[in-house]
Amino acid sequence: MKSKITIITTLFVLTTKINAQQRVSIKQQKHMNNTDLTALRKNKVKIYFKKVDDGQFDEEYFNLYTEDVEIYYPKFGFEKGKNGIRNFGKVMGSHLQNLSHDIDNFKYVISDHTIVVEGTESGTTRSGKKWPDYKISHGKFCNIFEFEGEFIKRVHVYVDPDFASEDTDRVHIFKNLLKDMGEKYRASTREVIDEFFALQFGEKKGNILDLFSENVDWDLPGNKDKFSWAGKRQTKKEIEEFFKELYSNVKPEKFEIDFIAVNGENATVTGHLSSKILAYNKVFKTEFVIIFKVLDGKIVKYHFMEDSYKLDEEMQSTIQ
Repeated sequence: MKSKITIITTLFVLTTKINAQQRVSIKQQKHMNNTDLTALRKNKVKIYFKKVDDGQFDEEYFNLYTEDVEIYYPKFGFEKGKNGIRNFGKVMGSHLQNLSHDIDNFKYVISDHTIVVEGTESGTTRSGKKWPDYKISHGKFCNIFEFEGEFIKRVHVYVDPDFASEDTDRVHIFKNLLKDMGEKYRASTREVIDEFFALQFGEKKGNILDLFSENVDWDLPGNKDKFSWAGKRQTKKEIEEFFKELYSNVKPEKFEIDFIAVNGENATVTGHLSSKILAYNKVFKTEFVIIFKVLDGKIVKYHFMEDSYKLDEEMQSTIQ
């Protein structure tokens, strides 16, 4: 009886091992099959582009597709079946003299049944116009291939059919967007200036130095020997030193802006102020003009002009 149990147990273990090995083998085979199928599909995509570039719409080309293949192309729309593929070829052939895809530099995104191709193309129209011109057209395209087994069931092409940039109405519309940049630029300049004053007078938290570019045309004319905050500066570090010198030697009493004028990247601020010069214990009043220049959201020019002669003349008493 023991012998029978041992034999049955041994057979069960062997059967379990064989079944496990078979499952692993089937899984490996399936993986290999999937890998082979993906490689086959990718190769067919390359054949598609080579045939299109060579203008060889032969039996090999049409055998890439299922009988009910669907094609989509902007402005052309949808077509079904191999006859639809032929119709599309005729339309393209009547418009393009030649077409070439940069196949070696394609980017592929591959999933279970789909291959997406992103790349560039170039060519010549029937009128003899070469494209892209790299000003309006850049020859970028994207194709989506959906497969049924090893055959292409769907090919949707996403590209601007205006190869030679002849769609002047649309080009004009998008070019006009560039004209609107002036308004946006002025808004950006004004926003930077408003933030500058908000930070300077404690209405907003933040670091005022972040508003400046790495190199700045900074000038506050005056007697630098007498007023350490005056003079030219160029770097953020020097501007940081300016604010330290200013607030160590000057106590602002009033700072009123009369108006801010913005013209593109340039702006002018006018107003009047009064400040106590601590070393002299005197209040200095003056009108001022500030000239700003803002590029890419950063201040690249700051010129502060006040009556520096009057400041020098009034601060003549003995320093306390």
